[in-house]
Amino acid sequence: MNRLVAFAFVCCLTLSFSGLASAQQPGPGNLQAAVDINPADDIFEVNLTAQVTKVDLTGDGLWANAYTYNGLTPGPQIRVQVGDTVIVNFRNEIPEPMNVHWHGIELDNEHDGTSVTQNPVPEGGTFTYKFKAIRPGVFWYHPHAMPTNAEFKGLFGSLIVDDPNNETLVEAGVLPAEEQTFTMMLTDTTVCKAPGENDEVTFAAGADVPWVFTDSIGPFPGLVAFPTPKDLCDTPRDRNGKALETGPLAAGDIPNIQPAKNCGSNRNPCRVNEGQLVLNNGRVPAVRAGTPEKPGDVAAGAAPLEVKAGSGVRLLLTNAAVSRYFRLILTDESGLQIPLLRVGGQGGLLDRARLEGGMIGTLDAKYGEGEIVLSNAQREDVVFVIPPDQKVGEVLTLWTQDFQHYGTAVYPFGYAPVPTVPVAHFKVGAASETTYQLAVGDPIRMHELVNQPIENIRDAVINDRLLDPSKLDPPRPGMEDEELLFTVVGLRESIDGVHGTALSGDGGDYKDIPHLPTSRYARVGDLLELKMRNGTQMHHPMHLHGFSFQPVRLEDSVGEIVYEYDYNEFVDTVDIPSTHALVFRVHLEDRAMIDGSPSGGAEGRWLLHCHIFNHSALGMITELVVLKDEE
Repeated sequence: MNRLVAFAFVCCLTLSFSGLASAQQPGPGNLQAAVDINPADDIFEVNLTAQVTKVDLTGDGLWANAYTYNGLTPGPQIRVQVGDTVIVNFRNEIPEPMNVHWHGIELDNEHDGTSVTQNPVPEGGTFTYKFKAIRPGVFWYHPHAMPTNAEFKGLFGSLIVDDPNNETLVEAGVLPAEEQTFTMMLTDTTVCKAPGENDEVTFAAGADVPWVFTDSIGPFPGLVAFPTPKDLCDTPRDRNGKALETGPLAAGDIPNIQPAKNCGSNRNPCRVNEGQLVLNNGRVPAVRAGTPEKPGDVAAGAAPLEVKAGSGVRLLLTNAAVSRYFRLILTDESGLQIPLLRVGGQGGLLDRARLEGGMIGTLDAKYGEGEIVLSNAQREDVVFVIPPDQKVGEVLTLWTQDFQHYGTAVYPFGYAPVPTVPVAHFKVGAASETTYQLAVGDPIRMHELVNQPIENIRDAVINDRLLDPSKLDPPRPGMEDEELLFTVVGLRESIDGVHGTALSGDGGDYKDIPHLPTSRYARVGDLLELKMRNGTQMHHPMHLHGFSFQPVRLEDSVGEIVYEYDYNEFVDTVDIPSTHALVFRVHLEDRAMIDGSPSGGAEGRWLLHCHIFNHSALGMITELVVLKDEE
């Protein structure tokens, strides 16, 4: 069996559609733009409806009953300028409560879209979200009411806040042109087949299936771990992980994957496997034979993105998957790696272009230089250069490979393991009229035409501390420890040994959700230095709602510094390696209320959790409560 046929068998035929000719690479048209219904120049208003929609994941007939926004997965892309007001008229037509969280946006607490800021919108209900975009960056939106299942079923969308310097840098040739800029939302899912025909393994072993460890360890070994597609589809769960008695799911259904809160037994593990299908903007990318180092033919019928030899290409990337990490590598038809340079991401543009991977101080990143790893909810603004000697018609491929984000004692090959698959293809057309160049260290925000370096709060004087909750009036549950610990208790993820499941708000009024023994308290205007220690054997992407923070350093398990951040960046999600700690700074800056009040927007309950959503739902979640500043 040749590589092309074998790879198609594992990744495509197992999901009940035949043939490779129709596998379509998502192009920019597949990610539709939101329609602004407000005539004001500085207001972007959109109607957004969550609904169950039958969508084609391949372009030629792999139909899935997905959760969508306005009938789309991903939902329509909202693209605005810094300073714009965004109004979203949300309606829920999905038969379970939903809300919308505006991931990474620094808004007023009332509109954060979580279980501690509002009651989820019932089926048939509505809610209007309003916020002002005060920071540029690559953001996104998704549900925060039992989000594991809804996100796996397709409920997410892109939100881009353009950097004010973007146009200047494009005109100067520092950044690629708009027509060579592509937004890509990467995710995965599993689609059920007819009852009794579902796969008994998530990924079948195969000597010809591409895998990141092929050269060093051998052929792809497959994955036999519960729950399998057969388990998920033939004996389905409800949204809370409890077994349903309604019988198997129909062909085309996407199963619930969230484990029950009493998980922990052999047949009821606290595990969520990666989905069988990798999706880019809601489509399964075309199959390519071979490996990144030795690529073969691209499946007939593919629709690669058109690029020019000698030009620059810019990718606005988001990992919208529940548990899969995306380890991205770009190679040409000869297998030559083309470096991916990071020029921005969660906080807008960087001061200078960066090359990621290799060694991070004394820490092995476990991915190569010029690759990009996206942990869950992570976003990156990436640029690469099409070599000028690329021939017309040649196809470059962006692949995702397995990434070892679990301890070696249990899974020596990586967490999944998952096969290597394409996420995008780029077909070289005529040569560009001008040759684009970008190198490591080249100025972006530091460019002479901009000269607006990112604020440095890593070196600021820290005078503020977390508050003692026992001394508040009235006293509240919580702690003032400025180190938070990711732990596993009873096979379930937790923070500081406490399962924060009360914050999921599954039932009752959101105002009645109690504070936790792990809740932290601070005041508006405080500049804090906090530490998040990962005491587990797995990486965890930590996300703080409402505020962007600046990483300061990474420490190992005994507190020794392994990496001092030597550049400034504001982020809201950082992947913390196993047995390591991240020290970060956060300024609890106030912001106006959307009703026009000049202050008070920073006050409220802001969630802090692992963004592997099943971890969060099982208890790896707490909150930072920001109180009014004492005058």
